[in-house]
Amino acid sequence: MRPIPIVAVTRSFDCGGTEQHLLQTLPRLNREEFAVSVLALYPGGTLREAFSQSGLNVWPASESRLGALVGLATSLVGCRALIHCFLPEPYLLAAPVGLATGSLVLMSRRSRNGYQRQHPVAAWFERRLHSHMAALVGNSSPVVDDLLAEGAPPDRIRLIYNGVDADRFSSGYQRQVKRQEVRTRLGLSDDVVVLICVANLFRYKGHADLFEALAMLGPVFTESCVMLLAGRDAGELPSLRRQAVQLGISDKVQFLGERQDVQDLLAASDIGVLPSHEEGFSNAVLESMAAGLPMVVTDVGGNADAVTDGKCGYVVSASEPSRLAEVLAILILDAGSRSTMGDAARARVISSFSIASCVQAYEALYKEIWVRNGQA
Repeated sequence: MRPIPIVAVTRSFDCGGTEQHLLQTLPRLNREEFAVSVLALYPGGTLREAFSQSGLNVWPASESRLGALVGLATSLVGCRALIHCFLPEPYLLAAPVGLATGSLVLMSRRSRNGYQRQHPVAAWFERRLHSHMAALVGNSSPVVDDLLAEGAPPDRIRLIYNGVDADRFSSGYQRQVKRQEVRTRLGLSDDVVVLICVANLFRYKGHADLFEALAMLGPVFTESCVMLLAGRDAGELPSLRRQAVQLGISDKVQFLGERQDVQDLLAASDIGVLPSHEEGFSNAVLESMAAGLPMVVTDVGGNADAVTDGKCGYVVSASEPSRLAEVLAILILDAGSRSTMGDAARARVISSFSIASCVQAYEALYKEIWVRNGQA
């Protein structure tokens, strides 16, 4: 049997959770069974070269979304494929193209559906598309619940958790060596407690709540800690800089921007934080856990599915800086708890959220759809 043609459609090759997820999963699909290509609706992106070097067939960049969609439609004429749309915009634009050309289309929802409130017409159209999908994939239980509430056919909904290759993250002696190397490069002493939040600077990521919590800690934070923020600015950087100054913590907060060395930054850190107001299922949380960090996360999306409260870290209510400060203080002041919870976090990723399990789930789904629709 010839390989099943898969076209993964995403918004861009910018450095975000979805793009990192695709970069880790798609190249691992069995090349004898699947012929995989990746199309981004927007040109550019810092990860385009990484996708090209991964061995995937990366579609040439188009100057516009329209050009990308025309190219997709042209290539699908007389050639049925599986079109896998990631994120809302590719779903709304590429799914109709795939359906019109007779291909099989599936979508992956990677966040809660709160964005639909701002775009009621697009939300209406998105829900109409659901019944035409060969499958609808959620990456956490709350996301699956959203799809069900939107009227998606229950028998076509699948839950596929994100997966992480824990071997990419240093552990044991290697982590200690990497920790010292990176801290020296960043000018951080060995005794400072380093907190890290890996998240692009969107308002819903909750950085403002985090800053309030850090200020509440007073000397516990300002005399012994540094906060690293890794992620591109999505409009919040100026206000966050002002807030840090107003709260008196600006000299302890480092805005690192978009980074390609997140693995190194995690090795140099002691505590991971994600104070989001909404999430689907965060790759950043899993990667931080794989790096051996205890996590402090808010109880949104799939965060509580990943982080076992009191064992791998702490799960707190969103938009409650006081509770966030309370659990951060516990970890800052207790190195033993940091070590125990960090080890438990890494073990949980290895046992429950491996990249191999994620890839196997995708492969099984693609085969199921292909056979169910008489393509085998």
